[in-house]
Amino acid sequence: PKGVVLDHRGPKNTCADVNTLYSVTSRDRIFGISALSFDLSVYDVFGSSLAGAALVYPRAEDIRNPITWPLLLREGVTIWNSAPAVMQLLLDTTQGSELPNLRLAMLSGDWVPASMPGRILLMAPNCTVVCLGGATEASVWSIWYEVPSPFPLHLQAVQYGHAMANQSWQVLDGELYVCPLWVPGELFIGGIGLAIGYLGEPEKTASR
Repeated sequence: PKGVVLDHRGPKNTCADVNTLYSVTSRDRIFGISALSFDLSVYDVFGSSLAGAALVYPRAEDIRNPITWPLLLREGVTIWNSAPAVMQLLLDTTQGSELPNLRLAMLSGDWVPASMPGRILLMAPNCTVVCLGGATEASVWSIWYEVPSPFPLHLQAVQYGHAMANQSWQVLDGELYVCPLWVPGELFIGGIGLAIGYLGEPEKTASR
């Protein structure tokens, strides 16, 4: 099977940076909603291990049943990590301030609607909402943005933010020069998180 080849440094850097930024410790409980075949689970498994935090999994039959998730969260889960669409399922099955223990919601993998951070805070008043971006080829995440409260609703979506530790983001033109502000270009990720290459695909590795 073909796939991305990463060394240990990149994923460890990603996990350690999140844990440092948001003081993740052995007192935290992370909800493992992402399948192990999905790259967001890298943080669930190894971020929790690095901090000594607990990793809480729903039962196999409940993994796609959001009605059961608040019950697990009310048992003490403090950190949520998912794509925005999965968070939307949770929001659609909760009413009011049901999740006081949830202190960190990490969203990545797609655009985050401008209305979502406010809805999360109604559900979890003590929560910090963070949007992350990147690629599997760059150890899952390499950029982050802590959403201010209240978030300006005139924006269509939550924007990208700052490069994570030991990583870089640049907007480059076709000649690989840095684009001026407001000039469109391609996103280039650099730093410790970059993959070694694609397994069994030397031409694709060389082109990327």
